[in-house]
Amino acid sequence: MNKKGITLSINMVVILILAIVTLGIALGFITGYMQDLIDSMKGFPTIKIEPTSGDPISFIPSDIQRGKSNKMSIGFYNNEQDDVPNTVIPQITCQGISEVTVKASGLNIPVGSWERYSALVSVPKDTPSGPYSCTLTISQTEKTFFMEVK
Repeated sequence: MNKKGITLSINMVVILILAIVTLGIALGFITGYMQDLIDSMKGFPTIKIEPTSGDPISFIPSDIQRGKSNKMSIGFYNNEQDDVPNTVIPQITCQGISEVTVKASGLNIPVGSWERYSALVSVPKDTPSGPYSCTLTISQTEKTFFMEVK
């Protein structure tokens, strides 16, 4: 019996298993941080404080340039009764502004978890500068805040 051939085969199997495990870990790491990487390359701000069940909506920034598409990251923790389907996108309404446009892709958000929307927010070019009282709505959850229009 040729022991040298068996040893080579066992070594090859161990190396192959280690390579597969390493590849799996690398892919898990990459996919876990890929959205953050893509958004940072596109110029979307990173949310500093993650949303929680007590404060389910967090976002950055709240300053908007009128007449332009402004990049905004919106975090949403789903503490509602049902999953939020991908047909739901954030909506912003402000007192004194005729129309606030929010463009974002919908996300499936299961109950008890959170996701981040990468949104483009714009207000009309003729909107006067200043602070506005606004409400950000996602599904059945709302948050009131002040938005500075520049």
